[in-house]
Amino acid sequence: MAGASDRYEHHFHEHTVDQYDNLLTLARYLVVNAGKIDAAGGLLFDRAYMPDFEPMPEGIAAHPPAALPPLAHGPLAGIAALPGEDWQDYCERAFGIEILPYDPFCLWLQSPLWARTEPSAKGAGLRIVYLLDVGVPHNHVEISMGQAWTDYDKTGFLWDKLDLPLELFKTGVHTPIREWPEWIGASTLNARRAAITLNADNLRETLIERDIARPEDIAGLSDEDIRQLEFTTGALPRSYRDVLSLIGHRAGRLVDDRELQIYADQLPEVNRMGRERRAEWEAEGGDPVPDDAIFIGARYGMSPWFILQDSRTHFPPRGDSPVFLFDTDTGKVTQTSISVWGWVEGLVRDAETFIAEGIPEKNARRGYSSGLPPLAMKYKQQAERDRNITIAMMAGAVLLGVVLSLVYLLTT
Repeated sequence: MAGASDRYEHHFHEHTVDQYDNLLTLARYLVVNAGKIDAAGGLLFDRAYMPDFEPMPEGIAAHPPAALPPLAHGPLAGIAALPGEDWQDYCERAFGIEILPYDPFCLWLQSPLWARTEPSAKGAGLRIVYLLDVGVPHNHVEISMGQAWTDYDKTGFLWDKLDLPLELFKTGVHTPIREWPEWIGASTLNARRAAITLNADNLRETLIERDIARPEDIAGLSDEDIRQLEFTTGALPRSYRDVLSLIGHRAGRLVDDRELQIYADQLPEVNRMGRERRAEWEAEGGDPVPDDAIFIGARYGMSPWFILQDSRTHFPPRGDSPVFLFDTDTGKVTQTSISVWGWVEGLVRDAETFIAEGIPEKNARRGYSSGLPPLAMKYKQQAERDRNITIAMMAGAVLLGVVLSLVYLLTT
């Protein structure tokens, strides 16, 4: 495919000759029988990923269920199971694919995200051929969400590889499955990334130079804080770890933290809300949101932003992630930034605009320049509040005395 090598980084896996032939046989079976498969119930995409799928490989041919995961069509395609094999053993032997929730080859073929974006048997067959030729795209999660760009279902060399009977082409089987977003190649993506100037080396200085925060207003998380956070969120991309280490606690006027919740102490609630809304919209037919989405902010407690985990499905690791907006009013998901740093850059631009327009500072997160330790500063603030209360009470007492004196003089 022209341009394929410069469009993505790919996960590539060496298959034996038999495994390669088996995968091509399965792909051909899915495409040739796509109409029949889709009419009988379609393909099954769920979070089980097949380990507990029934019946076992030996029993599929005799009693096939209405809907099967793509790889479970292997026995029906003539790729026989050995006696006693479960699905894990069968798929590893026959196809060289591990049935694991985070295996990129398994996800590229039967991630539950495909159920909302491209669930057809023809699409699954073409993804198998794509895998055999160039591997699994590094951004396969974004593609299966419908948030990235692919043309695997339009590319002629995939169809040539299937070596289908000529009469099938007369039925329209070669037509594109889905209208994907506009093609964006590696050179365009790299140019967009290069246009982002903010990074871990200049974020602090940028906030200070643009009068968004004073040095004492800026505080981040420790390495231990971030490790504790990852226990609940999963592995964070390096770019987001850097952001948290710099401004995870506070960043002056970067945001009004009643309007935008982006700080570490707000993230548990943001993630709880994001997961709840995701489950609600999943039942209502909303856009797909990955199981391992990490919600990193919200506006007024709703419509959160999320990024993708940096898990073992990505080798080398992502290091960064696009940022997506999950509209909790409509269930729609849109990519808002190609990078975590692009997202932070947007927050900085907004802060500059508000400051330039003279919008009053509200709910900023400020630090203190007195040099007092936090506990001493807390006591100092409490003492100041107590003093102000005392002064107010004394003033009230004096005023009350004056009023009573006037009342006495006027009534005697």
